[in-house]
Amino acid sequence: MLASAASPLRFFDRITVEDGLASNNVYAVWQDKKGYLWIGTSNGLQRFDGNYFLTFGIEKPHKLPAQPVRQIMEDKKGRMWIRYGDAYGIYNPATLSFQAVPFEKNEVRFRGEKLWMDEKGNIYVLLRRNKLLVYDPLRNLFTEDNLPVKLPPGYQPNTMFEDAKTGYYWIGCEQGMAVYDPKNKKIYHNEHNPLQLPYLNDPSIRRVSHYHIDSKRIHRMVYWNPEQYFVSYDEQTRTAHTGSESLNQIPSRVYRETSSLLETATGECWYFGVNTLYQYKDEDNAFDSYQTAALSFSEVYHMYEDKEGGIWIATDEGIYHNANYSPEITYREFNEGEPQHLFLSISEIHLKNASKKEYWIGSWGRGLVFLDEDLNEIQGPNLYHNLPDSTAYKQPWCLLQERNTGLVWIGAQLGILQVVDPESKQLQNLTLPIFRNATIRSISQDGWGNIWFTTQRGDLIRYRAGQPLENSSFELIREFHGFSFAHTVDKENRVWVCTSNNGVFVVDGETGETLRHLDDRILSSNKQEKMLQLNDSIFFFGYDLLNAYNANSEENRVLSYSEGLISNDILHMQADREGFLWIYTPNGICRYNYFQNSFTHYGKKDGFGPLERDGYGGTLTTEGKIIFTGYHSLVSFNPSQFNSSIKPDRPSLTNIKLFDHFLFVDSLNSETKRTFAHDQNAFTFYFSTLTFTNQDKLKYFHRLSGIDEDWQYSGQSSMAVYSLLPPGDYTLEYRSENEEGMASTIGSFFFRITPPFHESWWFRLLLTITVLFMLSIMYRLHINRILAVVKVRNRVARDLHDDMGSTLSTINILSTMAKTKIQTDPAKASEYVSKITDNCQRMMEAMDDIVWSIKPQNDSMDRIIARMREFANQALEAKNIDFQMEVAEEVFKVKLPMDARRDLFLIFKESVNNLAKYAKCTKAHIRFSFKKGKLQVYIKDNGQGFDLEKADAGNGLSNMKKRAQNMGGELKIISQKGVGTEVLLTVGI
Repeated sequence: MLASAASPLRFFDRITVEDGLASNNVYAVWQDKKGYLWIGTSNGLQRFDGNYFLTFGIEKPHKLPAQPVRQIMEDKKGRMWIRYGDAYGIYNPATLSFQAVPFEKNEVRFRGEKLWMDEKGNIYVLLRRNKLLVYDPLRNLFTEDNLPVKLPPGYQPNTMFEDAKTGYYWIGCEQGMAVYDPKNKKIYHNEHNPLQLPYLNDPSIRRVSHYHIDSKRIHRMVYWNPEQYFVSYDEQTRTAHTGSESLNQIPSRVYRETSSLLETATGECWYFGVNTLYQYKDEDNAFDSYQTAALSFSEVYHMYEDKEGGIWIATDEGIYHNANYSPEITYREFNEGEPQHLFLSISEIHLKNASKKEYWIGSWGRGLVFLDEDLNEIQGPNLYHNLPDSTAYKQPWCLLQERNTGLVWIGAQLGILQVVDPESKQLQNLTLPIFRNATIRSISQDGWGNIWFTTQRGDLIRYRAGQPLENSSFELIREFHGFSFAHTVDKENRVWVCTSNNGVFVVDGETGETLRHLDDRILSSNKQEKMLQLNDSIFFFGYDLLNAYNANSEENRVLSYSEGLISNDILHMQADREGFLWIYTPNGICRYNYFQNSFTHYGKKDGFGPLERDGYGGTLTTEGKIIFTGYHSLVSFNPSQFNSSIKPDRPSLTNIKLFDHFLFVDSLNSETKRTFAHDQNAFTFYFSTLTFTNQDKLKYFHRLSGIDEDWQYSGQSSMAVYSLLPPGDYTLEYRSENEEGMASTIGSFFFRITPPFHESWWFRLLLTITVLFMLSIMYRLHINRILAVVKVRNRVARDLHDDMGSTLSTINILSTMAKTKIQTDPAKASEYVSKITDNCQRMMEAMDDIVWSIKPQNDSMDRIIARMREFANQALEAKNIDFQMEVAEEVFKVKLPMDARRDLFLIFKESVNNLAKYAKCTKAHIRFSFKKGKLQVYIKDNGQGFDLEKADAGNGLSNMKKRAQNMGGELKIISQKGVGTEVLLTVGI
């Protein structure tokens, strides 16, 4: 039975389209200054934050369809160069814009090409087997003019390397190697090599496809003649370096083509290309292939080392990633035979020479397996040659090395007890009646040196230290009437025993008295198969679930998958020196921190990829390492190197999704407040620390001001979702925690959702002002109506008082006078009665005018003109005056207030009355017109006229002028004796 060599330290995770990649054909990987990883695929450009992929397109200067991105590079100015389809150019992710850089001429490009930059910042396009072009920033194109690098005439370049130490450009060409010295402007090649530079003079070297000088000054070259060859040269010893020879010895069962070499920050060298992925091993001075079933591909297009030292491999089968996380993990896999292996237990065995030790494994059906300190198998003696030919003697379940004598006690099948001298490898086989043919499942030793056993039957048996190895030296302490798979003895010499049907018993190691009984009222179940003591007070019991029992407080925690346990199936448990519990499960390994009550998971990324999914045993070595045994392998690791108690970095807000649209904003984590409209209120926020090493061991939490009272867990998807947020100012806070509960500093994002215009303060203020203004207008209109009514009432009262009152007073006087004269002077009395009749007639007309003016139906100009026409007919026809009345159409559209309307009528009435009474005319002309916003009333007669200066200054003319002023108008009267009179009233509307 042979153990395999230690497996490589690097284990790669595969990322494919199922994880969010746009395509499994990945051509390029690059990390920007913020930590984002940019991926060039056959389906376009993507950005990766450790959790999510986002696809970036080109929108400016115009939208382009998704094309392959075959190369990504950063120039000295921090700009991002990409090859998009067949176009090279500068890409701005913030604006999704692409500034294409064309070739000056049409070039032959089918042989392959590459974007390359030297230390001075010059950017080149190397057209393989053709020529070299350089970027001209002034003309924004690639050209052959003013090349900083010179080639020998006729040389066709394939690859370039700039030596930072010497400044030389090493150029691999179809014709061989060429070197250009930019300081001296000299070119060295096979016909001119005064410096005796390596490889220039070798005529067999043609078609050089790659050249690299590593940090140890080893020149590594790949060329074809006609097959692919690898050579290397040690510059310091000036001799050939044999490290690459191993690649020439690999059988070419498939086509191989090496395209490039990656040298990491630690000096690791990787060749990659078509069916090619080789890592150089210093200890072997050779390259080893990494193309396995776990890392399969047809071509590696690119390799990249990120800022954390992780390696990214871009292939036609997706991306493979290895974090810079190299704990000391050693695997040993043992060849299977008959019967197959089942490693049940492992124990560190110390020999008399304190500096020497061995590891003994109890193997089902094969007996003991011996390993040296490096876990390599030792071909020991046949311990079982004197025993009957039965597998029961070769089925050890548990091992214990006694402290006093150094003898190794082995509990086996059918109650067989074996004692082995580790120095001589001599085995003493004991079949004692006290074990009643029941398999011995666990062995331990108390502080007095006594040896304790538990059996498959459920018996607890004690062997008194120093007694002869015979049945009488063993004592049955308790029968638990069921299986008893595990037990331990604490520092107080109490024996803790797990049973299959009645929980856990704590027994006094001297008297056998039961001190404590833990059943399903305290534990998760009465069946417990695994047991481990963490410290003086904390005990762990396991079966389907994990129980963490505190013997001092008598409190028990039941832990399961839902609390963070990687699997409810527990294969083995082991405590390390720092007080952590390591749990081996079918789903991998996890570590439990009792005091933080937190689990940390370890899997493929951490180097546990080859871990078997079935196992049983384990141990803690004197160096502090933990060994777990699988079905036919074991793994050894140093738990102190898996310390995750380092405060995580502050996370970044990597993406925002507004409804279903991602916002590509570079300033997501700045202090600038972002503003969104009221209908932009459904957000998904994504978080990441932009780390690719321990991303899966971080949890994210968030809270939004005004919404969340406490921190909210962002879930496995590391995102926060908020829908239908009301308008307002918000602060989103976010942080990360490792699995030990250590929190990062808090990141913040400020944003504002503006309300709709009808909910904004200015609209509400404007609405309030408008309402108040309208109320004010309504109030003013109400007051005006009241005042108008009062004014009408006052006017009616005044008119009644002035016209009716004075007329009635006159009538009263005339009637009195007529009464006194009716007997004495009947003629005079008759005159008084006539005057009374005239006054009554005038009073009736005045009353009629008052009533007509206040009726609403008389508000229109049609009614006013009609009344005026009626009055003119009555007044003028009675005097046989021929008159003409003209009314323009625009006049009927004029709107006059009630007072103006009455004043207009009374002025007209007074003018017509004067014309009828005093003008002594035969003709009259009346005209109503409306021009330039002014109403004009024109009355003319052909009467006798009068002298205005000598005219009677009675109430008639003065009242007309006063009424014209009340209307805001102007009254003009023109009269000459013997010519006639003109009255012109002009009123602005």
